[in-house]
Amino acid sequence: MEFLQLLKRCEVFVGLDDHDLQKVADLPSWRRHTYNAGDFVFQEGAVSKDFYVLEEGEINLLVTSRKEGTKKVVQLPVDTVTRGDVFGWSSLVAPHARNMSALCIKRSTAVAVSGTELNELMDCNQSLGYEIMKSLVRVIARRLRDLQDELVGKEKPPPRREIRPE
Repeated sequence: MEFLQLLKRCEVFVGLDDHDLQKVADLPSWRRHTYNAGDFVFQEGAVSKDFYVLEEGEINLLVTSRKEGTKKVVQLPVDTVTRGDVFGWSSLVAPHARNMSALCIKRSTAVAVSGTELNELMDCNQSLGYEIMKSLVRVIARRLRDLQDELVGKEKPPPRREIRPE
């Protein structure tokens, strides 16, 4: 797939016009990576340097949790990334630490760009940066809802506490 076409279909860059999209595509740090099933693209807690767009394949995003009543650690799936989806957004937001792991579930190709470089472009062109961040917030919000749904489905929801104003 042509790189610019991939970015045009990408959920985070969909609000950009062709001129701004070309600025993103022209960033020099873009590179392709191929992963096999079972490979981790990155692990939760690692320093987050790159922002990814999935070109082909499937990647599971996982969060680590302790199984209730035990010390056993489990990884819960939050989302499955497919063609045109983004992952690694923590490279764009301080403190730049991975809050999930990305596990390849079938052979995948992803393109990655330096989060620092993309942030610099967004700082220099604030309308472009606003469009990207607005779209990115939608992605993060959807994944948070998915995670909440996953947790509520596995456990009883916590009791509601009445909050009274002071």
